[in-house]
Amino acid sequence: MDMSRWYLRLGNWAFNLFLLNLLWFFCTCAGFVILGFFPATAALFAVLRRSIIEDNDIPVLKLFVRNFKAEFLKSNFLGYLYVLFGLLLYVYFQVVQLIPNNQFQSVLVNITVVMSVVYFITFLYVFPLFVHFDQKSFQYLRNALILAVGRPIRTIIMLLGLAVLSYICIHIPVLIPVIGISLSGYVIMWTALKSLPKEMKTTDFN
Repeated sequence: MDMSRWYLRLGNWAFNLFLLNLLWFFCTCAGFVILGFFPATAALFAVLRRSIIEDNDIPVLKLFVRNFKAEFLKSNFLGYLYVLFGLLLYVYFQVVQLIPNNQFQSVLVNITVVMSVVYFITFLYVFPLFVHFDQKSFQYLRNALILAVGRPIRTIIMLLGLAVLSYICIHIPVLIPVIGISLSGYVIMWTALKSLPKEMKTTDFN
């Protein structure tokens, strides 16, 4: 009986990841990517958060659609605010390339590379925080940066997990449309929740 429960639990978990993957692709395309990517990503993380915290069967479709609609505007604003910072970072890098002093340019290039790495890692925490807390957009960015830098071990674990998944998906590309996105999201969400202070892990938001 215990073994049967284990198989059912694993099968249900895998099916939910598959369903989430389909919903993410569908809603991203339904919003013509430009308007659908960030709400679909927010909905994905909202469902994963509930799944991890409650550790039981949840209505995946209902939760996904509800969060996609409810967070459509706010998630797009947050996402494109982050994209704006990325564009500013890109413009800064292009300006640095024009500096004639090679030694000074080299220092600024190295600083820009570090900033770019931090920028990428911060993005991994933004949407897990977005679906876990009710805050202002700049607070999500600030707290994501704090977690990315302040929890280096958790961040490294997250990056290693994503690296392994990327390696597997490169060699088995069919996994990407099946569970590639949702499983990557699961790794990010699980690690992000573990990075939060204990009293903040089970907030009732969403």
